Amino acid sequence: PTQCPACGSRALRTQGFGTEKLEDDLKIMLPQANVQRMDLDTTRAKNAYQQIIGDFEQQKTNILVGTQMVTKGLDFENVSLVGIVNADAIIHYPDYRAHERAYQMFVQVSGRAGRKGKKGKVLIQTGDPTQVIFDKVIRNDYQEFYTYEIEQRREHEYPPFTRMIKMTVKHMDQELAQKAAILLTQELVDRLGRSVVLGPEAPYIFRIRNFFLQEIVIKLSREHTVLKQAKLDICAAMDVVRDQKEFRQARLVADVDPM
Repeated sequence: PTQCPACGSRALRTQGFGTEKLEDDLKIMLPQANVQRMDLDTTRAKNAYQQIIGDFEQQKTNILVGTQMVTKGLDFENVSLVGIVNADAIIHYPDYRAHERAYQMFVQVSGRAGRKGKKGKVLIQTGDPTQVIFDKVIRNDYQEFYTYEIEQRREHEYPPFTRMIKMTVKHMDQELAQKAAILLTQELVDRLGRSVVLGPEAPYIFRIRNFFLQEIVIKLSREHTVLKQAKLDICAAMDVVRDQKEFRQARLVADVDPM
């Protein structure tokens, strides 16, 4: 939006977020409230998780800020307001299942407000409230969401209408990871065709345990003969990369139908 729908102000700006920053801001805005944070950092100590949950259940904590772990398997009686911050990051995550996972999480989180017959409210922060997924969540219409989502996957040739293989190239040198991924992509395109090979690109989390990552996605027909030949072509393409001296330290991983 170009202006605030409540006050009409056009003085809008994008601001980063994180559980720790959100906790700090809430303490400033609501000094009378007891705010606690639940994420990996605050639950490392022994019994820390149980202590945070216990404080919230006993209403020693007024506001609980956290990651998705807050939503899983917890049932609090006196929660009247739930907020989802930066929902767009979940919806637009670079994965064909992003909308499915976002819908599941939004519905799950919404179920945390207004338990035991009490009325609750859910606030979702987004830069585009017209997105289809929000309408389905508001109306709690899973069947309509499923119909929409399955048609999108059919149109764009994603599972369950195709088989998907995710190729991951790992290297401790970022430039070599990129070069190896480009070569692997070229070899795959030569054998399978450009239309079924997507990438390469760095994933959202592009570095894990000192290895830089590059990903390539292959979409294939579900026909057995196509898959059998594709397996041979993929192995041949990987062999070409491995035979290059500069890529000897690269790791190539093929993940079929990644979850």
